[in-house]
Amino acid sequence: MQLITPKAFHPIFLFLVGVSGVFCALYGSLVLASLFVAYVLYGWYMPKCLEYLANQIDVRLVETTRAFRDDELAIPFALENRARFSLGKVTVSGLLGDQVRIDGAGSQFWRHHLFVGKNQIVPFEIDVIAAHRGTIRIQSFDVMISDPFHTMTVYLTLPIQQLGHVFPDFAPASVEWNERQIPGETVDRSSPFTDRSSFHSVVPYAGDAKTIYWSAYAKTSELYSYQYDRVRNHDYAVIIDGLSGDGLSLRSDFEKLLSRGATIIRELEKQGASYSLWISMVNRDGQWYHVPSGKGKEQFLRTMECLARLSEYDLPLERRYFMKRLQRAVPSTTAAIHLGHRQKEVSA
Repeated sequence: MQLITPKAFHPIFLFLVGVSGVFCALYGSLVLASLFVAYVLYGWYMPKCLEYLANQIDVRLVETTRAFRDDELAIPFALENRARFSLGKVTVSGLLGDQVRIDGAGSQFWRHHLFVGKNQIVPFEIDVIAAHRGTIRIQSFDVMISDPFHTMTVYLTLPIQQLGHVFPDFAPASVEWNERQIPGETVDRSSPFTDRSSFHSVVPYAGDAKTIYWSAYAKTSELYSYQYDRVRNHDYAVIIDGLSGDGLSLRSDFEKLLSRGATIIRELEKQGASYSLWISMVNRDGQWYHVPSGKGKEQFLRTMECLARLSEYDLPLERRYFMKRLQRAVPSTTAAIHLGHRQKEVSA
């Protein structure tokens, strides 16, 4: 909070005006003395009143926004005045990050003028256009209130920083889907949907050579097939390795890699599959970019937000360490889809 007052309301000047008012009351005009006293009282108490009103102001983000590049969106806020006095005209201003742009403006600076009454909640919006993938941030956010004569001003700096996310674009990915089979049947020679270590019955041969019960054929000279138990809770693991082939730096096409990952996640969401996301990056707090397994719209939004949070301030994980963590964390029945450094499993 910062209070700006003119030099005319400096305490020393107010003291001199007060002394002049006392002399006027004793030896001069009572009207002039009353004006001096009113001036002193106004200059003394009004800053305290403004500071009190500033402490009663609360600005909150109503809802985080999610958008794709070039989408028009309105970031909703609500300004609440908890005081029993009207604030009058309030100016709200700030500076947005580069992830969005203001249509028709030459800079990222925006400003709104609001009239706020006593005990009132006033909604307002910032109309922007999504420009780049990333987290929508506001670099500075200030509220300005003034006295009735606009001689004193209080600037209140607000802590709101993160407003939403701009998702990555969708780019073509070379992962083929077979609609005639259950998702996952074509990503491995033995389907991750079945457990080849156990079966519950033997049925006549159904045309799949991998399921032939050879022991029964040796005894009866007739072909039979295993009927395997179906594994529960199978899912995909979308693995993004952002390092170059030598493992010493980030790939030059890292943004394109994220776009391809977004395309695969969209296809998995369309098929109703369960999937998780693993990225070989950590943020400045040492937290790994990872989304646990899930499915549905909420999972799609969580994974897309994870892709949007990646920034140039994040650090890549060493490849061998990353792969060891994957081996410990990803179940063997999970169909792995690798993006980036080419693996022996499915690559894109």
